[in-house]
Amino acid sequence: MIRRVCRTLFAFRPTIRSRVRFALIEFALAALAIVAPIQVLHAQSAPQIPLVTGLTIVSALHYPEGDRENIVNVAEASSAGALYAWTYEQHGGGDVTHLPDRAKFRRFVRASDLAGAPRLDAVFPSGAPEESPGFTAFSISRAAYQRLLSEKQMPYTITTVQGVGGLGKLGGIFASRMTMRGTLSLASPRPEPMSVLLDGARVNVPTLRLKGSFALQEQKDVMDMWVLADSTHPLILRVVDGTDVLQTIRIDLPTKDAAIERELATACRAEIPGIYFAFNSAALDPASEPALSEMSKLLAKHSDWMLAIEGHTDNIGGDASNQMLSTKRAEAVRTALVARYHVAAARLRSAGFGATRPREPNTTIEGRARNRRVELVRPCAK
Repeated sequence: MIRRVCRTLFAFRPTIRSRVRFALIEFALAALAIVAPIQVLHAQSAPQIPLVTGLTIVSALHYPEGDRENIVNVAEASSAGALYAWTYEQHGGGDVTHLPDRAKFRRFVRASDLAGAPRLDAVFPSGAPEESPGFTAFSISRAAYQRLLSEKQMPYTITTVQGVGGLGKLGGIFASRMTMRGTLSLASPRPEPMSVLLDGARVNVPTLRLKGSFALQEQKDVMDMWVLADSTHPLILRVVDGTDVLQTIRIDLPTKDAAIERELATACRAEIPGIYFAFNSAALDPASEPALSEMSKLLAKHSDWMLAIEGHTDNIGGDASNQMLSTKRAEAVRTALVARYHVAAARLRSAGFGATRPREPNTTIEGRARNRRVELVRPCAK
């Protein structure tokens, strides 16, 4: 099921994906599992990823053109629940000009559902209500977590898109939803480390591996899932369904850390977490605004600093296209700081380096994510 839906709605080439009005967020597709016992872990050694306003989660699905990223932002987290926002932007031109290249999807999950819902609604249709009562969207409920902890298996329900059948079925607008029922099981009681970028730094977070089995009439699906081992916020991190791999690659917390300032002051170079771009383009995602704002405050604090903004890419695609993309992305950050945050243009310059300066091997999804980055550099850097 994840394989079919992911390929239909996300894994097509840009000219095909622009056909689709129904957008099933890839990260939400991963939310078909239950996190298992955090008690088996040493909590003090595990990075914390709380459900708070401003939390940003980036997932990726790999296909030949690159790693398609989905950027989900927690627009608001309160005692009432959590409001998730996702902006989809398609570039490269499509053959269906009447469909928008940009769309926004929002989902509010009530606090009562975060606490106890045994169901997941992973479908985000255009124009649909923001709420899906009785369901979660990007995590499973704490009660479901505890039940898996004690019983190792439980019945579970998911809502997904009907009529999606893989690469062969490209046309049409999919308007039917279907509910599949089945079970979730703990595949192993031992936690497995999973690598993610947390606030731009490579860390291992504890996950548990689960198996999901779902059916509706003759349709069946079995998948492996890895979920964050945290009973307070059971976040979905990875799903493998056949040859499809959906993986969370970056998580940025809404912290006002002085680390960037220290790095620029001492090492004269710092990577900027929280800068996001639309797929294969230099269009800044709206979720980048908090990071841009922090950069402008830093520049205001150090009025004598002159900075270079450097863009870097992974190695998917040709050298020339990567060089151009990295140059445009660096310049997009510079333009935003000058135009929207009134930083003096003379204080900033931009440059792109394509895939020539990788931080990690480009052989994995997480490695490529690490190499797609923006850095600030002071002239004192060697």
